Amino acid sequence: MSYDQPFQIIELDQQGGGRLIGLEDLEAVPDAGPGLTWVHLDYSREEAETWLKKTTLVDEVIKDNLLDDNARPRSMTHKDGLFISLRGVNLNPGSDPEDMVAVRLWTDGRWIITSNRRRLLSLEDLRQSLLGRSGAVSAQMFVCLLIERLAVHTENVIEALDVACEQLEDHPADPDDTMRRQQLGDVRHQAIRLKRYLSPQRDALIHLLNDAPSWITKTDKVHIRENLNQFSRFLEELESIRDRAVVIQEEMLGRLSEQLNKRMYALTLVATLFMPLGFLTGLLGINVGGIPGAESRYGFAVICALMVLLCGALLSYLRFKKWF
Repeated sequence: MSYDQPFQIIELDQQGGGRLIGLEDLEAVPDAGPGLTWVHLDYSREEAETWLKKTTLVDEVIKDNLLDDNARPRSMTHKDGLFISLRGVNLNPGSDPEDMVAVRLWTDGRWIITSNRRRLLSLEDLRQSLLGRSGAVSAQMFVCLLIERLAVHTENVIEALDVACEQLEDHPADPDDTMRRQQLGDVRHQAIRLKRYLSPQRDALIHLLNDAPSWITKTDKVHIRENLNQFSRFLEELESIRDRAVVIQEEMLGRLSEQLNKRMYALTLVATLFMPLGFLTGLLGINVGGIPGAESRYGFAVICALMVLLCGALLSYLRFKKWF
């Protein structure tokens, strides 16, 4: 969709094709008659919001939902029309995929009205398929295709996340490798956020199957159920990725703890060797009379020899105790 315009209108020929209607004013939208018309709105634009509030095509309840900036994924049947709010992964440049983009859709079988405020690749796929004469032939097919495209792009992101997790498993991060630890944190963060957003999306599809409008056929429900199974699988994979990331992090923390223990152990051995030597040199350095060997020309050599013997005795004792 073009997000430099407040709205776009496509008239579907119900044979897989569509004609882009170029209008400068939404008030000039023609009556759909027996055909099917798709109106996409950027509800953050004043012109689109004003038209939606004035139009008689939808009830006030649906208008509020189409303009709701914080709508959770859900499905609602209203007067034999369908309102559904879903989320798709954010594939916009410079954005995080888990910062999901919401899309809201209302259709009564003759009109299709969608609204969002950020670019969503799934909607662009539907637009291009209609202009290429390979798109939806009915409102129910449009709904099914939208859910399918959302699932396809979500699957691509989750597969990339799984590959990143496998690379971290195959090449465990060094505890001192800040970049690898950052990658592990990003994998966990993405998995948690995607799971949080996809859980209500699965619930919305379950509700759609259980409370579908009369014009949703059994064949359509089969397609929706297949996509529902996909979203359920996505949640299982995200749970698995999160658990694997936790295991990787625990292994990393274990190696870090082992490194610290080895370093502390080495420092302890050094302290054990030099503590008695330091005590001895400190004792002999007292500035009082009567220090043994103070007047002897061999005093320093004797003290050095005693220190070497003491150090050797300590090393022998530590080895006997199997400290190293």
